[in-house]
Amino acid sequence: MSGSCLVSKLAAALAVSGCVGLIALGTPAHAQTDTQPPVLSHAPGKLVVPRTAPPMTAANAAPGVLDYDGIPTVEGASAANVAGLMAYCYGHNLTTDTTVRVLGRKLARKPGVSTSPAYAWGGVGRLMLDKNTMFDVTTLKPRLQAAVCSRSALRGPDLLNTK
Repeated sequence: MSGSCLVSKLAAALAVSGCVGLIALGTPAHAQTDTQPPVLSHAPGKLVVPRTAPPMTAANAAPGVLDYDGIPTVEGASAANVAGLMAYCYGHNLTTDTTVRVLGRKLARKPGVSTSPAYAWGGVGRLMLDKNTMFDVTTLKPRLQAAVCSRSALRGPDLLNTK
C-alpha cells in the first residue's frame, strides 16, 4: 500500500470516528514503507508520529508477546492508542458494533488523547505493548485483528475512568 493511500485511509477512518484530522507532510519516498507510516507534523490540528524501529509482527513476535489464542495483550495500551485502534477497527470493518466507534470518540475527547502519537499509531493498526514496543496488528489474520479490536474495546471503559 502506498504511503499516500495509507494516509488517506487513516484520515478517513479518523474522520469517521469524529477525531482530529491528520495532515501528511512530504516524506521521502524511501521512508514510506509498509512497516513505517508517513511522518505527520504537529501543530494545531496536526500530529507528529515519531519514527521508530519497525514494530513486531505476527511472524517475528518475541516469545510471550502473543497469548494462547495468537493475539498480543492490550493491557499496556494507553487511552490514546486504544482510541486510535477503535478508529482503525471500525474503519476497516473489523467490527460493525457502533459501541467501538462511540468508545473511540469518547476516548479521543479526553485531554491530550487526539494529539498523542500513540493515537496516530493506533489509527494505522499499531498496538503499543509498552512505551517502547509496538505490534503491527495488520499482520494478523482478519479474525485475529477483530479479536484485538474486541479486547481493546473491553479495556476502553476502564481507560475512560482514568485521568
